[in-house]
Amino acid sequence: MKLTPLLLLLLASTALPLSHVLAQTPATPARPAAKPAAPAAKPASPAAPAAPAAAADRTATLGGGTGTVSRQPILTRDELRDCLSREESIRTRLAGHQAARAPLDRERDDIRVRQDALRAERQQVDVVVARASEFRGRMEAHAQRVAQWNREMEAFNGRPPTGSAGERERVRLNTEREALQKAQAELETERTALAADNERTVTPFNAKVKQVETVVQEWNARNQAWNEVSVRIEEERKDWVAGCADRRYREDDEIAIKAGR
Repeated sequence: MKLTPLLLLLLASTALPLSHVLAQTPATPARPAAKPAAPAAKPASPAAPAAPAAAADRTATLGGGTGTVSRQPILTRDELRDCLSREESIRTRLAGHQAARAPLDRERDDIRVRQDALRAERQQVDVVVARASEFRGRMEAHAQRVAQWNREMEAFNGRPPTGSAGERERVRLNTEREALQKAQAELETERTALAADNERTVTPFNAKVKQVETVVQEWNARNQAWNEVSVRIEEERKDWVAGCADRRYREDDEIAIKAGR
């Protein structure tokens, strides 16, 4: 009686359907840029002149420069008005800009907490992945045994041995067939269990990784925008210091500006 070829049913799905597990942890949020300094406050009162001067000639500086009196001409009223307006604008925008830093820092800390949680969860995922890798190795070895048995079975059917030697070979092949079928059933049961572990552990982990990566990317974009604004405000502040801080102005012009003139 001829032996029937042994079909390896597992070959129909040799790859365990494990979701792709990211090798890297989510990107770390970038650090914020240094905060720009506000324009120096105007001194409470100008330095006393060396000698009494007429009220119309009394001058002061906006401060915030090198501390030395500039040799540049005294600011005209329009120039003073522009300097005061720019100073107020810088202070107002800087205050709002710095207030926006705290929420970004809190979000960054929350992201780091989520990343730490993912690192801890990754240990469980690595266990499942290691089991799946080891399982694939045993399944491939089983497939090689089945292929070898089929070759031996074909040789036996093609030229069956006679006598007691032929009967011993037939018994051996049948015994091996039963062992292979039993091993195949065990592998199929294990494959089902691994697939369930994948759905329970690996798939949710990958979904969380993608969520955190999206949050990190969005945070980095907003943090970068915040840093760019910091640079622009700092450039404006330096420009204000260079053009306004040490330039002297007439106090009468300041009084007139505050009076709306």
